[in-house]
Amino acid sequence: MIGCFCLVSCICVSLKPGFISIIALWGVKTMPEQKTSEQIMFRSYGLFWRADRVFWGAGKGSAKGQLLGQEVGSKDKDPVDFRDQIGIYALHDNFELVYIGQVGAKQEKDKKGATLLTRLRAHRVDRLSERWDRFSWFGLRDVVKSSDKELTDLRKANLSVTRVQILNLVEAVGIALSEPRLNRQGGNLSKSTEYFQWHASEPDE
Repeated sequence: MIGCFCLVSCICVSLKPGFISIIALWGVKTMPEQKTSEQIMFRSYGLFWRADRVFWGAGKGSAKGQLLGQEVGSKDKDPVDFRDQIGIYALHDNFELVYIGQVGAKQEKDKKGATLLTRLRAHRVDRLSERWDRFSWFGLRDVVKSSDKELTDLRKANLSVTRVQILNLVEAVGIALSEPRLNRQGGNLSKSTEYFQWHASEPDE
């Protein structure tokens, strides 16, 4: 329940008759409720990735670090690097939800600012450094289906959603992150693509 309240405060919504407005985060547009849309806010997501399987990096270029994931059910063996992803993320301590944050609000106007990797890396040395061992994320940037598998430019994305869609989204993300024991079924994230954490081999135990 705490996780759900935190999530709502991060997304920050304002309901109006027939419309939904998402205020000053990522430039999400309003849409009349009677119209239907296949647009989705979170294009990709990963749940309960292990911090000890991340290459955190220490410099520029390939040494900047990586957040590698593989699409669930895909036969493609090449991973996608989500280090530049933006959206909502959560930190877990042995699967327990302990922190929710957002990243990428400043990237509406330019490509500067924090990314998922830099924000997570910062949490490895701040007051939360000893408080988490896994993380989850819900990203606004889609994966370009090409050989280089780059992430889309958010400034070109159409992020229009309806009231029903945003309510379903908040419910689905809240359930996925906090796993409340009285919810008999999970939220509907069927239009978003889940990625498992990718690793070349099992780490030494």
